[in-house]
Formats: sequence, structure tokens, C-alpha cells
Amino acid sequence: MTVSGGVYAVGDSVMLDAQQPLQSCVPNIQVNAAVSRQWSDGESLLRQVMAGPSPPSIVVIALGTNGPITDADFNAMMSILDGATRVVFVTVHVGRPWQDQVNAVLTSGVTRYPKAVLADWESLAALHPEWFYADGTHLPIDGTGAQALAALIASKV
Repeated sequence: MTVSGGVYAVGDSVMLDAQQPLQSCVPNIQVNAAVSRQWSDGESLLRQVMAGPSPPSIVVIALGTNGPITDADFNAMMSILDGATRVVFVTVHVGRPWQDQVNAVLTSGVTRYPKAVLADWESLAALHPEWFYADGTHLPIDGTGAQALAALIASKV
């Protein structure tokens, strides 16, 4: 499906793992993913994107794998993305102390903003440990888990 205004996805290394299937599931999606990307890096990037000549109508945020976030971070991101018609937040599956805190911020955040939706990767990922490398976070590129993550995101776009 092609979305008017386009779809822009910002993520960390986990999104890199799923980039190719995501581009197959969501035609014309722009994926900007980087290893070790922090939430604040995503904010800076999206400030530029949203101020550009043709800001996307749908934005996918797959950040939080690399450190904790707060409600204030979520609110700041929504402020930056004020011009978007939909924002899809992807929960994290990372096996680190901040995983549950990040997911709680995302889960409560989407209830405060009508155009924000949650793609609950953590719940799906927890059922399929076989999808992951030994670190329990990263996915074989184009593997079953990467395809499942891409399909989940596509279903929320």
C-alpha cells in the first residue's frame, strides 16, 4: 500500500535488521536506521525531516533499545511530529533493565495522543526466542523475525 505524503521510519540496529522486509511490506517507505541510535538522535533527525520540503504523513519510531526514555521524551517527539497524521511507536525487546520502562512510556504515551499507535513488538518477540541471535535482541537480516517485525509495523501504518 502506498501512503499519501509517504512513510518515514527512524530506528536503531533492530530496524536495520528488518529494513529490507519493511521496504517490501511498505512501498516507498524511507528507512533511516543506525546502530546504537539513541532517542535524542531520533528527535534531532526528525526535526530536520519534518522541517523539510515534503514532511512524511506517517512516521514510524523504533527507538529505545539503547537506553531509557521518559514521558517528557515521548511528548517532545510528538511535538516534533505535530504535522504527521499518524505516528507508529514500536515497543522494544532488549533484555536490559530499561526494556519495561521504555515500553511503559510508549504504551502510556499512545493513550495521550489520538494519532499515535503502538506496534507491540515486545509481546510478539517474547513468544519467539528462536527469531533472535544469542543476544536476544538482534535479528538475522531477512530472517523470520525480521519479516515478522516488518509485517507488524506495516499492519499499523
